[in-house]
Amino acid sequence: MQDFKRQHFELLGKEVLGRASFIPPFKANAPLENEARFVCIVNGKSKLYIPNNQYNFESSDCFIMKCDNFVNHWFENEDGSRSEAIIFQLYPEVIKAIFGEEMKSIFSSKKKMTTNSVERVSSNLILNNFLTSLHAYFDHPEQINDDFIKLKIRELIIILINSDKSGDIKSMLNGLFDTNAYDFQEIIHTHLYDDLSVEDLAFFAGLSLSTFKRKFKTVFGTSPNQYIKAKRLTRAQHLLQTTEERISDIAYDCGFNDTGYFSKLFKTEFNQSPSEYRKLSIL
Repeated sequence: MQDFKRQHFELLGKEVLGRASFIPPFKANAPLENEARFVCIVNGKSKLYIPNNQYNFESSDCFIMKCDNFVNHWFENEDGSRSEAIIFQLYPEVIKAIFGEEMKSIFSSKKKMTTNSVERVSSNLILNNFLTSLHAYFDHPEQINDDFIKLKIRELIIILINSDKSGDIKSMLNGLFDTNAYDFQEIIHTHLYDDLSVEDLAFFAGLSLSTFKRKFKTVFGTSPNQYIKAKRLTRAQHLLQTTEERISDIAYDCGFNDTGYFSKLFKTEFNQSPSEYRKLSIL
């Protein structure tokens, strides 16, 4: 975490609205238990992982995260600038305190409740102006009180619902604090070629690292590191044979963020460097 700056406002003893800025690259694990979030990326680029999917976001993108486990990779900005995000943290008791008896009518949806843990929010003028206006309040926090915070959370929810033409957002809000269950093998196969650690996979599975390793060996017959390494190298071998991608790109596509480390592993496994293997495959 490099030069991390963070401001936040509280309501009912909980952090509910914040602005964070930092120098990427940066990786954050976020277990949202009985909590949801609305995030606006003011500046930056990130890849957000959930147990069964991944999403790419960049400056000006907004999205909702319901209860789940998340891993967020923030990438270095080309101009060397700081990454920045505005975050609303939503809790059942906070929503109830703001909407009261209106909750049923406001959050009810005719559309089938979505199981998606992440929902993109389309940009629109009213939402953009609302989010831009928040910067002035962060710059003058002494003028903010509980009534103001309640008003801003209410305003956000109403804007999201009123601008939701597809009904997807309202469907998500209707089940905002419901949790999803995932199949163990689904988690592993979804992220075989992603730049995620064994610790990240254990986090997605909701298991301690030692319990995860034991379960992994029971299911796959080997250790996580051995299984994942073998799968990634086999895929790299196939891509070297069938594509003209640069070796550095193949390494990245197979979950290796260090080309030198990838080349070393490949040579150990196949007795040839990736470039040597590709040349011989062409002959």
